[in-house]
Amino acid sequence: MVYRFLRLYFQIPIFLRLLLTVLTIMVIFGYIMHLIEPNEFRTAFEGIWFAFITGATVGYGDFVPQSTIGKIMTILLILAGGGLLTFYMVTLSSGAIKREDDYKSGQVAFHGEEHFIIVGWNERTRKLIHLIDSQYKNQVDIVLIDETLQSDPVNDSNVHFVHGDPSVDKTWEKANLQKAKKIIVTADQSKVEKEADIHTILVVITARGLNHRIPILVEILTENQKMNAERAGATEVICTNESTSTLFYHELTGHEYVKAFDYVMSLLSQQQFIVHKVEEDWVDKTVLQLTHQAKENGKLLIGYIRNDEVIINPPSEDKFKADDRIIVTKELLQ
Repeated sequence: MVYRFLRLYFQIPIFLRLLLTVLTIMVIFGYIMHLIEPNEFRTAFEGIWFAFITGATVGYGDFVPQSTIGKIMTILLILAGGGLLTFYMVTLSSGAIKREDDYKSGQVAFHGEEHFIIVGWNERTRKLIHLIDSQYKNQVDIVLIDETLQSDPVNDSNVHFVHGDPSVDKTWEKANLQKAKKIIVTADQSKVEKEADIHTILVVITARGLNHRIPILVEILTENQKMNAERAGATEVICTNESTSTLFYHELTGHEYVKAFDYVMSLLSQQQFIVHKVEEDWVDKTVLQLTHQAKENGKLLIGYIRNDEVIINPPSEDKFKADDRIIVTKELLQ
């Protein structure tokens, strides 16, 4: 019986265990003081009050033991209770500091829902977190996974840092993958491009194996690995080198200096792309007609998708078919 009690006692978290011990000792001492000196401590509560005040070495002086045995009990209370209270406060403080250190070092699991998970810390990630905070007014939680950092690089209450290898299941469990909204995997540009892409694909395979439905956006450096990333389970693959090369091409071949990159960045930072299925009353309408209709609703029609072919800036007289999908932009978080 005693063994079971001790085993249960030591299985309780240390903070709760110390708190229960302090309360038990103070109640026992207080009740004993009430029994020893009922004239001075008229109720058990007054004895318990005296025990806490004495054990905490505050000593208001509103209750003072008169008998010798009462004073001896007070000395024992100071030695036992005071030391235990001090130890409790020290443990509580050190525990709080350790918890803070665990948060900073990425050892604490995230328990929120509907959050974004971003894998890899770099300048693109820093900018992405800033954009998310700005657009969502700090209403969206972000979990940052990185195995190279030793401490949280972002001093942001909405960003939870998880230190670990993203190709290991345990890391995703700490990031609460099952309750997440989307995953973004950035490429490690400190590695050789092929190695970086192989590692990214491995991360996608791990995440997709744990959650079959979550959207996964992936950054790939080499075009020939784009299909492999899609096979691994990526919902969308962004080939950054291809995108950058295209922008360079526009700058080199343009008739004048047009700042193509600045225009594209302005569009992406202010507008979001939306793909709509062609509704029944849109069939046989021209591009010009639907452009005016979209504009009235605060949207801009920029093209459509037909037979998996993306057609941007189509002729104004083109008519939409039932299987088409239109591409429009609207203001972010409109």
